[in-house]
Amino acid sequence: MKKNFLNVAFYFALMASASAAAVSCSTNTEDPVAVDSSIDPANFKGTIATGTTVTLDPTKTYNLTGKLLVENGAVLIIPAGTRIVGAQGANYLIVDRGGKLFVNGTETAPVVFEGAQHTQGYWGGIVILGNAPTNRSASGTSSSELGDLVYGGNNKTDNSGSLKYLVIKDSGFKYNPEKEFNGLSLFSVGSGTTISYVSILNGGDDGVEFFGGNVNADHLVVIGMGDDSVDWTEGWQGTASYIYAARSKEFLNAVEPGNRGVEADTQDTDPNTTYGNGASNPTLSNMTLIGNTKGSESQGMKIRAGSNGKFDNVVIANFATGLDFETDRTYNWFLGGNYLTNIRFVNVATSWKAKGTAALPNPDLSAVFTLSSTATGAGSGTALPAWAKTWSGYTTFDVADAGS
Repeated sequence: MKKNFLNVAFYFALMASASAAAVSCSTNTEDPVAVDSSIDPANFKGTIATGTTVTLDPTKTYNLTGKLLVENGAVLIIPAGTRIVGAQGANYLIVDRGGKLFVNGTETAPVVFEGAQHTQGYWGGIVILGNAPTNRSASGTSSSELGDLVYGGNNKTDNSGSLKYLVIKDSGFKYNPEKEFNGLSLFSVGSGTTISYVSILNGGDDGVEFFGGNVNADHLVVIGMGDDSVDWTEGWQGTASYIYAARSKEFLNAVEPGNRGVEADTQDTDPNTTYGNGASNPTLSNMTLIGNTKGSESQGMKIRAGSNGKFDNVVIANFATGLDFETDRTYNWFLGGNYLTNIRFVNVATSWKAKGTAALPNPDLSAVFTLSSTATGAGSGTALPAWAKTWSGYTTFDVADAGS
């Protein structure tokens, strides 16, 4: 985490508009009647301009060769079955505030973004900027290093479109020694946006990261990340349900072997901030987190100072540490609050720890979380749930596939 995204001053300027000729600006985003023949699938980059609606052709493969920007007031529609292949480098899709992205995949025909080669960090990722609050400033807005675009605002119900049955592979290009893309980055995205059935595989950095906002997500599959599977900061206050996230021995010899299942923050510099949404305080339920003991950050859930949250029906397997509360402040939020319920540990050496708990009066496991031997997590305990098998890129997965 600890990155506020891309500084592209070094990066080449946007090429000619990818939408020189607009299609009919129909509002029928679920079943578009026309595709934009002006797009060059072999050189997919540029700008979809304000007032323009572009619909891709699912019979073609689109080669993402640069930065593709969806401007404020523009719409990009990606029909079921469309395949977009990223060239190596900082090639990515970014949706500006007020722009809309509709990924209309289906269970039998998901939309797939992938690298031209299946290696971690091969291409960039997908970035969406919304008008919901961030706690980085009193105004509820901030400037992203990615293209110097402003994100955030005061509209918690802002709508940036819909992502359904989407697979993102091989993302996370590292554009300098300290920073790299996530698979899906959500900057101040509002609750009017739909994120449902999204799979992120073999990524170089985090799978999905929430930078503030109020967006909700469900049915997420995140396998083989170089860093954390699910990450948040800047006061995210949405919900996420049915999450299956795993480190994978398939990728242990890749760029990075992976770290935490969840990494939770509120803000890098001020954990006591009251700006925007205030502290991060999401609600997560029905979640399976599978790790292995490689590396120094083998933690199922790392909850840092400032982040609150509510968690229910969580299976944590194969990590060196299950729950890690970084400070007394974090620990005290959960102490006696009934915010961590129905937790099940499988092959976890240290179920929980908290920095500084020696100074706390009688640290008590039962006061921090409740255990359940029957917790099912994402649906099938440590096994890949049935809802993920037909579209996500995996048909089976379990703790043995995560390695030791």
